[in-house]
Amino acid sequence: MNNFFEIKNATFKVSGSEKVKDVSFSIKNEGDIICLLGPSGIGKTTILRSIAGLEKIYQGEINLKDKILSSANIHVEPEDRKIALSFQENSLFPHYTIVKNINLSSRNQNDKKINISEIIKILNLESILNKYPHQVSAGEAQRASLARSLNSNPDLLLLDEPLSNVDQSLKEEIQVKLKQILKKLKITTIIVTHDSYEAFYLGDKCGIILDKELKQFDDPYNVYHFPNSEKVVKFLNRGVLIPAKVTSPKSLENDDLGVITGNFVKPFAIGKKVKLLLQPEDLHHDDKSNLKFDVVDIKFRGTSFIYTLKTDTNNLLPVFVHSHHLHQHEINDKFGIKKPIHIEHIVCF
Repeated sequence: MNNFFEIKNATFKVSGSEKVKDVSFSIKNEGDIICLLGPSGIGKTTILRSIAGLEKIYQGEINLKDKILSSANIHVEPEDRKIALSFQENSLFPHYTIVKNINLSSRNQNDKKINISEIIKILNLESILNKYPHQVSAGEAQRASLARSLNSNPDLLLLDEPLSNVDQSLKEEIQVKLKQILKKLKITTIIVTHDSYEAFYLGDKCGIILDKELKQFDDPYNVYHFPNSEKVVKFLNRGVLIPAKVTSPKSLENDDLGVITGNFVKPFAIGKKVKLLLQPEDLHHDDKSNLKFDVVDIKFRGTSFIYTLKTDTNNLLPVFVHSHHLHQHEINDKFGIKKPIHIEHIVCF
């Protein structure tokens, strides 16, 4: 078997309207977790529905365990795919209790050892098992739907914004436990989310869907540090693009920051004008530096601050500083940038 799961050049439509075109990606190993990121309405859910067999495709192929599930000529019915789909809006049966909803999906013929009691505990569902869907919160109903999907022992699990209704205080705890159980049971999973932090934590690979295309599919580290287009940079919103000029194979220059050294991810001709990606971790604070800019915004992140600095040419630069740093700055303070500036991996467009 080459890849456990694969999509080849598939175009996804809803009611004849093209949502995402010419999509190709694969899951090499059973138990891998893939996260698909993109703005609302871009077609992420349509991809999941098509994988599950709820929508047909008319171009390309969807394969699972060396079997074609969907193509222009083949369509395996949803009940014959051994795929579980957990919707963003819970799909619990209103006339059944939570525990009965969860147990509806049990497949004893599968050889995976699902411990539903453990899943119920992990998802904090013990106190609502005998309640009906209308008696629980949206977050509780969503977690119950997730438990039902896990209990079905699928070959492939599809999760559509699985934690979008879960309180932030509980979300990170469930993320950790969900990842543990998916890896322990080797449940191959595709997760749709708009939360990049969630995707970077849960995913072995991440796909970015923008403008009807899969723009990038890579390791989370590479998606963050080596975005392959300006559109991916803007979507992730983890840095800024500033003008610069390439001055050597290992340096460039910006009017505000001066010379910046490092290793170009992609080579550019000397003299080429480019847009340099600056992420908050790229610049370092130094009160003694003579390179200073005005603080115009401060974002407190608990363990860190993100200072936004305004340069003489009106560029806005984000700078990461640990919150235990002794000298905290205020709006309109002068903020020093350490020189010389070195960025290990220089990303330009």
